[in-house]
Amino acid sequence: MTLLESIIASLLLAVTAVACLDATRGAAELQRSSVVWTQAVADAESELATVSQGGRPLQTTRVSRRPWRDGLELLEVDVPMANGSRFQLSRLVDVSP
Repeated sequence: MTLLESIIASLLLAVTAVACLDATRGAAELQRSSVVWTQAVADAESELATVSQGGRPLQTTRVSRRPWRDGLELLEVDVPMANGSRFQLSRLVDVSP
């Protein structure tokens, strides 16, 4: 093996290592983002269940009710996420008599 072949082989190995490290970093970032979204969805579903049963929402949660059609109303719950954005969940519920 010549010196030029050794240099090229080392360069290819370094490029491959950098690509693998970058893919690992991307996967870790996706996992952190997934945790934030999963928590937001769980919080929104919990708040929606609480509000649809007549309970009071948390102070950080925004809730809106709008008439929809024949005995139904649209219930929207807006929950803050850990990264500063908000997640909104909507559900049609029966209007209580």
